[in-house]
Amino acid sequence: MEKDQIPADFRNAVITPILDELSKALDKTGIYYRVFYRSKSPESIKRKLKQKGDKYREEGKKLQDIIGIRFVFYFLDDIEIFASYLRKRNNFLEESNSTKELEEAKEESIGSLSDKIFMPSRLNLIFRMEADIATELGYILQNIDGIDTNLIDTTYEVQLRTVLSEGWHEIEHDLRYKCKDEIWWNYCQIESRMLNGIYASLETSERALSHLFFEISYKNYKKKDWEAMLRNHLRIKLSDNLSTKIKKILDSSNDVAKLILKQEKEKVISLLFYAPSSFPLNINNIVYLINEMQEREKSEELSKLAGENPILSKTIKDIINTKATS
Repeated sequence: MEKDQIPADFRNAVITPILDELSKALDKTGIYYRVFYRSKSPESIKRKLKQKGDKYREEGKKLQDIIGIRFVFYFLDDIEIFASYLRKRNNFLEESNSTKELEEAKEESIGSLSDKIFMPSRLNLIFRMEADIATELGYILQNIDGIDTNLIDTTYEVQLRTVLSEGWHEIEHDLRYKCKDEIWWNYCQIESRMLNGIYASLETSERALSHLFFEISYKNYKKKDWEAMLRNHLRIKLSDNLSTKIKKILDSSNDVAKLILKQEKEKVISLLFYAPSSFPLNINNIVYLINEMQEREKSEELSKLAGENPILSKTIKDIINTKATS
């Protein structure tokens, strides 16, 4: 974890509950990720309020961005999967999305800029703190001299990045964004363009990576290597080995295996957000889950096999029904 001189009581009472809740949701899906956080230190808050306190009061605004949590994903498609889940939360307020901003920023002669400009992609979502956490925040800050809690906004930001873009964002923020108004950029426009080009190559690599794993999973399918097919297609953490009984069913029916391979990863993961924490995320249960998602085309043999564990069978049906009604 990153720590920026954050008082222990602030970290334990405010940051940890938010971090734990979001991490538990992701852990149920098996998505590969890393998480970091940062918070403005008391001294940083004081400096900001000293600089802009009067302006905040005049304009009726508050100091935002007290807490930032950054989730860094191995694969690009996992960002939108998690973002879609987060947008449905009751405390979601707004987002900052650089891709959408480029789509809306149109030039009369060339139209949308989203397919013409490469820049670090930004997807930041803003949430309102739960009442108990906001109360804890106010209690902690009011005991620090020089901080007017009336000027502190009770929101937090969740930033979503990929592993490749994370490193580039650090370079971009520290070495370009922080000095973007310095005049030497006027005579380094070519170099600035080259920086964007480097980012473009990273984005291309990210998209190629996901496609590469799909190609691998298809070759796994052709070779009837079912475990490898599932792991490379879904790209999530799965425990255990595929049972002998499931292997026999897949070996005897290419159609069943094809249905599993054709199942969109996004839909599978979206269901797992609604799984109870007691649902074992292993490769066999994923096969059963995907099979039940097929409805009329599902394998009755797999359904019967899952039904040997009535609790598991009911849990899978409950997961699908919960998602359908959410």
